Amino acid sequence: MICIGTSGWSYAAWRGVFYPAELKPAQWLGFYAQHFNAVELNASFYHLPKEVAVRRWAEQTPPEFRFAVKAWRAITHYHRLADCAELLTTFFRRIELFGEKLGPVLFQLPPRFPADLPRLAAFLQELPSASYAFAFEFRDGSWHCPPVYELLSRANAAFCVFDLAGLTSPKAVTADFVYLRLHGHTQRYRGSYSDPLLAAWAGWLAAQRARGKKLWVFFDNTDESASAAVDAKRLQAILGKL
Repeated sequence: MICIGTSGWSYAAWRGVFYPAELKPAQWLGFYAQHFNAVELNASFYHLPKEVAVRRWAEQTPPEFRFAVKAWRAITHYHRLADCAELLTTFFRRIELFGEKLGPVLFQLPPRFPADLPRLAAFLQELPSASYAFAFEFRDGSWHCPPVYELLSRANAAFCVFDLAGLTSPKAVTADFVYLRLHGHTQRYRGSYSDPLLAAWAGWLAAQRARGKKLWVFFDNTDESASAAVDAKRLQAILGKL
């Protein structure tokens, strides 16, 4: 299974670039789902999506479509993974409404949050034991080390590999799936990826696919030129030939 898409879909600047100019915003997700089989829900980082919105998004997409969900910042940034039992219950009660269309849950940690293995271990124990998939993006480099990888591996949680304005994380694989975020190579959240860079990422992804790993790839270079959507389609084409 290969899921490729963008981080979010509701960008007004994409109208007339990716979305047809005459298309209403309420129709964007349906159009998006004609081109990609997954999206990373970004809005859930800022606030808990309403029940009616989750149900509507699920209804607007085909059966094979998947929503990866970025975890609420109340969990990752305000509480920093500590004392999150109540927050996790509220969060998962809402996103479980996606049903079979729910993909991995991404926990993006703050850039100035240094490694704390006991805290991560306790948090992993708090996560629900149902059939969820979890990925962790560690923006502070102190987390990029074997003890963290080992802890994630025991929980079958993915170390999120990322590229952000020239800073590329280690390509650690700690779960039965790979989660990759491409935020922009030379600028944060802007600019398209060159052919050689996309080819290199495609080669690595193809190697993981050959190992039996599921692939989740999201482009976060969501500038007004719709670079994320363009690059996602380019990567689809490259992987389709490998």
